[in-house]
Amino acid sequence: MREILHITTHMGGGVGKVLSGILTVFAAERKDRHELLLLEEPEKRNFFDPLAEAGIAVRVEKDAAKIREAMARADLVQLEWWHHPRMARFLLELLPMPVRLVLWAHVSGTFYPWLPPAFLRVPQRFVFTSAYSYENPFWDAATCAWTKEHAAMINSVGYFSSEALCHEEHDGFVIGYVGTLSYAKLHPEFCRFCARVKDIPSVLFRLVGDAENEAQIRRDAEPFGIAEQLSFAGYVDDVTAELRRMDVFVYLLNLQHFGTTENVLLEAMKAGLAVVALDQCAEKHIVHHGETGLLVRTPEEYEQAVRYLYAHPEERARLGRNARRYIEENFSVERTAARLSAVYDEVMEADKSVCDFTGMGKNPHEVFLNFLPPDLRDAFSSGSLPQELPEILLGESKSSVRHFARLFPEDAMLCGWAHELALRTRGETP
Repeated sequence: MREILHITTHMGGGVGKVLSGILTVFAAERKDRHELLLLEEPEKRNFFDPLAEAGIAVRVEKDAAKIREAMARADLVQLEWWHHPRMARFLLELLPMPVRLVLWAHVSGTFYPWLPPAFLRVPQRFVFTSAYSYENPFWDAATCAWTKEHAAMINSVGYFSSEALCHEEHDGFVIGYVGTLSYAKLHPEFCRFCARVKDIPSVLFRLVGDAENEAQIRRDAEPFGIAEQLSFAGYVDDVTAELRRMDVFVYLLNLQHFGTTENVLLEAMKAGLAVVALDQCAEKHIVHHGETGLLVRTPEEYEQAVRYLYAHPEERARLGRNARRYIEENFSVERTAARLSAVYDEVMEADKSVCDFTGMGKNPHEVFLNFLPPDLRDAFSSGSLPQELPEILLGESKSSVRHFARLFPEDAMLCGWAHELALRTRGETP
């Protein structure tokens, strides 16, 4: 029986749902023995605890030497990667060692965090989670050709309910969103889009997700006169209960967002909801316009789509049925597990080879810079923060400047950038 070791930073959000699902499938198959190591304590244990109940060896391990020993014992190691600074620290401290390595990237890599070509070649098999990653605008033709030949693509799908969703009766017309509420993921003009349809009778915008950005969104809604039409659910364990009370699911994401499989979008489609998403990034590889949902490019097209669905409930039902069937046929945790198992079979045919991440950078701030897309990295060349920074670098998490500085307090450059950013936030001159 093969020994397969999974290493992840944490078990939160989409990654937690996916890992919990596939490891449960693997445990039932009893083909391999899987072990999961977390680099930090889980904030939420809803995906962590059930794994132990399913017989999966799972533990938090912060000792680099013990993790290295576990890697040496394993027949194959799989890293769950999205450029979290704690994973960056682990890889910086990891001495080159022989291992069969699969790296599963849970971000598209098309903006930030970017995927440097050399990084793609470190594991025996690099695995994307969206076909959109093959369209990386910062790669040259040779890198694009190499990735299409050598990298795999496996959607990171978690468990969905197999039962048809029974929609609950509710007041008004509910336009729903589930996911990250930070503008690093959510479209920065989200409120402008919503305002285009604010006059639909009894319309309500229901937002489900961690409430860290609720106050900002409410402020942004005020000039458009929709603050009273926004309803925030906060983080919920039972997303299905929220989907039951939605009439349309909208997915308006930042053009430079990092997402890939978009499990909440899949879950909404599986629930039989009509979806409206922007025609961009990973979304355009999931939603088929006019068949399983509607894709739009502008606030005007968004307005047309939502008003049409409001006026034609039979079309909402048709798109929802098609979406549900499409997800059932093409996205399942069992399918994901089977495709990963096929990758394991291929990698196991070769001997262990030296895994060397030293090319990431010599120190933390170099690692941070090397995973910025080239044009943004060049903007840091003066040693100071660029005047214009994308939203993802301004927050407290999501591998932002502050996030890296907080986890690498010994790095003077990172801390200097974080300090400069704090001064800007307060309106002070550095």
